Amino acid sequence: MNSAYLGKMAVLTLSNPAEAARRLLTITPSRDVLWIALALVVVLNALAQSASTLVFPAFDPTLEMTFEPVVQSVATSAGALLLGIFAFLFVGRLLGGTGTLDGIMFLMVWLQFLQILGQVVVFFVVLVVPTFFLMLVLGMSLYSLYISLHFVNQAHKLNSLGKSFVVILVSGLLAIPFVLLVTPSGPV
Repeated sequence: MNSAYLGKMAVLTLSNPAEAARRLLTITPSRDVLWIALALVVVLNALAQSASTLVFPAFDPTLEMTFEPVVQSVATSAGALLLGIFAFLFVGRLLGGTGTLDGIMFLMVWLQFLQILGQVVVFFVVLVVPTFFLMLVLGMSLYSLYISLHFVNQAHKLNSLGKSFVVILVSGLLAIPFVLLVTPSGPV
């Protein structure tokens, strides 16, 4: 894979996530490559989150963002991503899906890379026009959900975005206790 191919796949993911998922699932990286990619995306995500908690409150002092040490952010990100991957796998299979761990991991890691790129874009746009922050983050979150629906649907061959939504919803409900447990400002 070269940068031109990755760029085309990024555009395809944004314009036609179902087709992008089908094409990505034809690529069969080794499990070692998948775990290295997952580790890389976890570290990049943790760094992006840490940078956000340092920079955004400087633009808007009303934002109360608790700084999370990078090591804790890495652990939280790794746990959340792994929990999400396994939840998507098992909940999808409960609904009749046929997805594999490697396929779901590959699609979720790819989506995480795109979300990190999206965070970088948001970061630079907010530097120029700070009032767009909330709108951009909300838009990116909703579009990520839209892409995830198609990715889960294609990975499990569910032939139903409704079933994909149930997979994501139930997986999210399973993840809530973990997220609350590791969130520093959580209820504990």
